[in-house]
Amino acid sequence: MPNETILVVDDSEEIVRVLTDYMLVPLGYQAITASNGRRGLELAVSRRPDLIMLDMQMPVMSGLDVLTALRKTDCHAPVIFMTMHGSESIVVEVFRLGVRDYLAKPFTMEEVQRAVDGALQESRLRREREELARNLIASETVRQTAVTLSHYINNQLMVLSGNLTLLKEVLSRELPQHANLQRMVQDSQNSTDQIAAVIRVLQRTTHAEQTTYLGETRMIDIEAALHEEMDRLKQQKK
Repeated sequence: MPNETILVVDDSEEIVRVLTDYMLVPLGYQAITASNGRRGLELAVSRRPDLIMLDMQMPVMSGLDVLTALRKTDCHAPVIFMTMHGSESIVVEVFRLGVRDYLAKPFTMEEVQRAVDGALQESRLRREREELARNLIASETVRQTAVTLSHYINNQLMVLSGNLTLLKEVLSRELPQHANLQRMVQDSQNSTDQIAAVIRVLQRTTHAEQTTYLGETRMIDIEAALHEEMDRLKQQKK
């Protein structure tokens, strides 16, 4: 898949060139390479590839040594082990260490593509689940924010509307000649009614059941932010 990075670790320049230039890059993958096991381990940890293609026989560190060391790090990229024909006996051990698949040299482009697609499928599904979870969390954060803020706004509107109603009654009784002032109060009352209508729509559209992931993710603390802002307003009035 485009933008997915594959680390090829093999001491054979010919194998590396065939894999990268004629197989992986034409399929749309980004390729990084290492010519020995130690360098491959360093790149796996630092570059975090989506997939590692690891040769068994290499200088400095064998493929099995790299795989054993890799499992002690936080790099969890799937691994395809590459062996020579006749070395399949090692496959049981590498599968025990979490290898997704293996390729026996020499291999064809079709075999590489099938192995790469199969090994990457799990990580692709995991990324999709993580992206979906992030989107759901973001949506729930927005919903809870809207619900909390609309609650506070609605409470203040009720106070404001009640005061405007009393003011309108006082003006009509005590200052009936001030029609403009009465009209201003009525306009203010109409505005509060319109804001209240918007709040009701917002409350209806954000009404939904809370999801299970809320307990696993820290949401924005709207309550604390509101209390902090209200305290600031009180300090300003003093």
